[in-house]
Amino acid sequence: MARPALLRCGAAALVLALAGCLKVPPETDEPGTEQGAPKTAKELIDRYVTALGGEAALRKITQRTVEARMTFLPETGCTEADKDCRRDEKIGSFTLQTTTDAKMYRRTNLDNQIDEQGFDGKQGWSLRGGLLVLEDAEGSAISREDANLHWYLDLDKRGVELTLEPTRSTDHENQPRTLDGLRWHVKATPAQDKTLWFDRSTGLLSEEMLEDKDSEEVLRQWVLYDDYRAVDGVQIPHKIRLINQIGDRSQEVIFTTQRADHAKVDVSVFNVPKVPPPKRADDPLLAELAKVREAAAAAPKDRDAQLAHTRIAWASGHFEEAAAAAQATLKLDPKEIEALWILGRQQVLAGRFKEAEATLTRAGKAGVKPQLIFAQQAWIRSHQRDFTGIAKALDELGPENAALAGRYRTFVGQPLRVSVAGNGCQSDLVLTRDVGAPMLEVEIDGEKVVAMLDTGAADVIVDTKLAGKLKLPIRSRTPIGEKAEIGHSQIDNLKIGDINIANVPVDVFPSETLAQMSGSRQAASAVIGVRVLEQFQVTYDLPAKKLSLVHTGPKCKAALAANRRGASTPIWLHETHFVYTLGSMNGAEGLFLINTGMQGVDLTATSRSYALAGIGAPPLRRNEAAIVEVEDFSIGEVLHAKGLRGAYGYFEQGESSDQFRIDGMIGLDVLARRRVTFDFPERKLYFSDPSPAAAPAK
Repeated sequence: MARPALLRCGAAALVLALAGCLKVPPETDEPGTEQGAPKTAKELIDRYVTALGGEAALRKITQRTVEARMTFLPETGCTEADKDCRRDEKIGSFTLQTTTDAKMYRRTNLDNQIDEQGFDGKQGWSLRGGLLVLEDAEGSAISREDANLHWYLDLDKRGVELTLEPTRSTDHENQPRTLDGLRWHVKATPAQDKTLWFDRSTGLLSEEMLEDKDSEEVLRQWVLYDDYRAVDGVQIPHKIRLINQIGDRSQEVIFTTQRADHAKVDVSVFNVPKVPPPKRADDPLLAELAKVREAAAAAPKDRDAQLAHTRIAWASGHFEEAAAAAQATLKLDPKEIEALWILGRQQVLAGRFKEAEATLTRAGKAGVKPQLIFAQQAWIRSHQRDFTGIAKALDELGPENAALAGRYRTFVGQPLRVSVAGNGCQSDLVLTRDVGAPMLEVEIDGEKVVAMLDTGAADVIVDTKLAGKLKLPIRSRTPIGEKAEIGHSQIDNLKIGDINIANVPVDVFPSETLAQMSGSRQAASAVIGVRVLEQFQVTYDLPAKKLSLVHTGPKCKAALAANRRGASTPIWLHETHFVYTLGSMNGAEGLFLINTGMQGVDLTATSRSYALAGIGAPPLRRNEAAIVEVEDFSIGEVLHAKGLRGAYGYFEQGESSDQFRIDGMIGLDVLARRRVTFDFPERKLYFSDPSPAAAPAK
């Protein structure tokens, strides 16, 4: 549930009440003299200052510490579908420290989860579970108001405006009571707007209400103050009830003060904390792989030992090892269902489709569910450009795939027919680049456009402007989110240098989306995805500003062999377009997606993978990318890249649909530090020394 700006002070609505925003006012044990109705809002706030002990006594107090017990009552108004509902009473602790020079520290401890928040006079921050978040200017301005110990003084200097509210005759509990109200508005931080209600008989703050009507459901937060006691001559409430209401749901937290004093505060608690990097730990999955590998070697005739090796090698992304272990298992038990299933999927990843078909047939006969077999067959047909076969496999998967099956069924002609002019095999193209992805010029149905190659995309993508110019008919649509959708069409011809590709499926994206994907000043009008790229051997030589495409046809064996320079490492093509390779980040192994369209950073990874590499979460800021420094990324002995920038918190998919690990994603700039060849026919990456840098254009 999103935390509304209006309610940021008191609690994450209905989830975690952080009472640091509670403005600690007072209530004496002795009733005050009954007063008449205030004529102005200033008169009302002045009465409050007097009731607290008077301005002179208050200004002598320069810091305050309050320690309290938090009692989370069971939440009311929940339905069975509300999984995040608190149904049991919980006890925690709360500490608040504030100063007159607007510094603040608050700490909550609930279920052994410690949350800390602070403001050092300039910067607001929060720390939870080792994750440090720095507030933006708006958030820090709100924290500055929260940090004011004497929030009721010097209002003009802080731009606070007060307006009288109509008097109430009952309190929040509908008990008879005269309450005078005022509306509190801070010009610089309207998110602080609230309504305050003061007991006329004592002059003390009784209730506070914040409200957000901009959400789907009205969010309200009530703060009720009670049990005022004198501490060093000023009144402090010793019981505070915080009630969050969202729709029919209500969560109440009671703060019971255990200690309140005005002793000197250690100012270091207000400072932005320095979070140490996590201790590097052994990867439990790889530790298990080493264990089962050793057990399988020690017992070559033990089927279960071989199967365990197969299973863990697959989950670890050691696919060739998993296939070998599966073969060893099947020698001992030819009908072992799990070994057949893993072997068949490995053969699909490796592009050995004829072998995969036979193995999947055996797996189906052994008892693997037909839907699982049909899904693998759909991926095979996709790489074979058999669109009729894809539609049939999707039909077998169930009615939820009818729209996607219809997309392939409406395709006209034989898809992706490739011809190459000149030598019939290779085309060399010029790459251009400013601040984003490398670009090249292509022709789509005779229209020259700028395009980028992206292994993060399946098909060719064109923007809406180009689709409109070419008058492409939208044959089907796929919704994305609640309002947006992708259109599906096809083009007659895609020309890339000397290469002509006929009957190409295309997806139509909004123009602004393609501009964001390219990240360049000259936005791409098209993106070339893996369905096209896998028809070629693709070589990037960025220093030479050169891209080479070699067709995978039978007559091009010599041209393909000529580009297989240097050392190689396996890649794996999963489902329609996901390209994976094993890599090592700061010495910690992982399986990484290759996304040549990634912009702005070199890589991203899961928080688990970063932790294994000894990289902790950086300080986070709202609306700003969280960036970490990665000392080293390597792929076996073929690539070593130093000093990379990684995005943190953007990739948390730890496992694929086929239950093997995923640790992160790397971009082209990591691989292209050397001359790199994506050899799709062999499912390998080749690395060699790049060419000399191209001379600048005259």
